[in-house]
Amino acid sequence: MLVAGDVFPDNPADQDPFRHLMPLLEAAEVVAGNCEGVYCDDPSPAPTHKHFMVAPQGSAAPLNGNLFRVLSCANNHAMDGGYEGLRSTKRTLEGQGIQVVGAGENLGEALRPVIVTNNAISVAFVAVCSVFPVGYEARESRPGIAPLRVRTFYSSPDPNFWEPGIAPAITTLSDEQDWARCRATIEEAHSSADCVVVLAHWGYSSAIETILPYENDLARRMVEAGADAVVCCHHHSLRGIDVHQGRPIFHGVGALVHHLRTPVRANSPQTWFAGDSGEEDFPLFPFHPDARMSGLARLRVGTDGLLDAGFIPAMIRRDGSTTPLRASDAEQEPVFRYLRRLTEQSGFSTKLSLESWGEWAYVRISG
Repeated sequence: MLVAGDVFPDNPADQDPFRHLMPLLEAAEVVAGNCEGVYCDDPSPAPTHKHFMVAPQGSAAPLNGNLFRVLSCANNHAMDGGYEGLRSTKRTLEGQGIQVVGAGENLGEALRPVIVTNNAISVAFVAVCSVFPVGYEARESRPGIAPLRVRTFYSSPDPNFWEPGIAPAITTLSDEQDWARCRATIEEAHSSADCVVVLAHWGYSSAIETILPYENDLARRMVEAGADAVVCCHHHSLRGIDVHQGRPIFHGVGALVHHLRTPVRANSPQTWFAGDSGEEDFPLFPFHPDARMSGLARLRVGTDGLLDAGFIPAMIRRDGSTTPLRASDAEQEPVFRYLRRLTEQSGFSTKLSLESWGEWAYVRISG
């Protein structure tokens, strides 16, 4: 099984962005990812949308059930085009043979796992989102995404000393009701499938090397609730890999194919979007140069659950396509070193070793 991060093709029909990935994706029995946008010909922009990530329905053509079996819509763009945008996206993907998880006509549908069975082995996918515009969350009788909200509290770092204007202490706590629903969903999936994979959309995309406390806390709690793997996205970049109770937590697998046609500028002093990052050279992917290092989580699953895990490195190209790296490619070593540095910098004791899986470069993971 292969699990990607952000996926949102929106380029000319005669330029298939998955052409280099095809041999790798076709070799997997199940491929999943996150649909980072809306496919709709007549969207109604949500009042609270931030960056309008909407493309014509025809742009979704490269996505099909022969490549992707499951795509999550639990992200901060799924409702950019309003209710009709979400419905159009789901119809489009499902019409191409893809199962959608993490969004629906109501909260129950949005939280409901998708179970894929292959060779008598069943895998349940659960998808949740913590970073999104207000109002995008599904409710009991309203469409939206599966929310896992996190409350933020600011306080004085020294309550015994008045010192105005200094940086506050920041505390993040998950919403109790959202977490209770998420935990119950994972536990239910664990009882009905051989393997449970949680697709989490969270974090701070302008400071990608920093894994926030709530991310690590929630990911580990997901494992304790029965998740066999947690694969995170939203950061458009690779991040460190943790192993908790023998289960991998990919804190960021980068964007696989993500085309962004609307100009975006960061609202943070840390430049992550276009500006100093070579937008002219990479017009379809105007993010920081480090974000061009990408890849896919590889999970080997049996009837007893997860057997082993690893990562296949990839590189985003100037034309918006992505190339998985072969064992013979010189680019594999810099991607591996970057991933290892981020893992060590995050304080994880995970062991990473650069090997090969068939013709592909492969980073093996062990606790």
